[in-house]
Amino acid sequence: MTQHKGFRTANRRYQFLFWPMMMFYVAIIFAVATFIDKVSAPLWLRTAGALAIAVPLFGALYAVRRLTDETDEYSRMRHLKALRDGGMITAGVLFLVGFLQVFNVAAEFTAVWFGVLYFAAYGVSAGLQKFGRTV
Repeated sequence: MTQHKGFRTANRRYQFLFWPMMMFYVAIIFAVATFIDKVSAPLWLRTAGALAIAVPLFGALYAVRRLTDETDEYSRMRHLKALRDGGMITAGVLFLVGFLQVFNVAAEFTAVWFGVLYFAAYGVSAGLQKFGRTV
């Protein structure tokens, strides 16, 4: 198990990994959307583009994991509760949208938005914990 680091060190290490991963994520999305045609590009190039977009997200998730490993039990509990709540919100919305699609109430849409929803729900859940509330 990783030794506990000071909060300042753990947060600095988190920030130095998380934010560059997010910048790479945005840059890669723009590059892929600009230079790879979804219709005429070969399958291997479209696959490489999708994988390239996903890699920084794995880095961001690893940053969260490392932060929970490097902090004390209280901070770890707060982050894990926010991750849990974000997952519950995302799963609930996924079920709701799925049932709406089954009954032809909602049109089909790209599943990538559930990843965005998860990170947003995690952020809101973590923010609400600072005010003593949980989702």
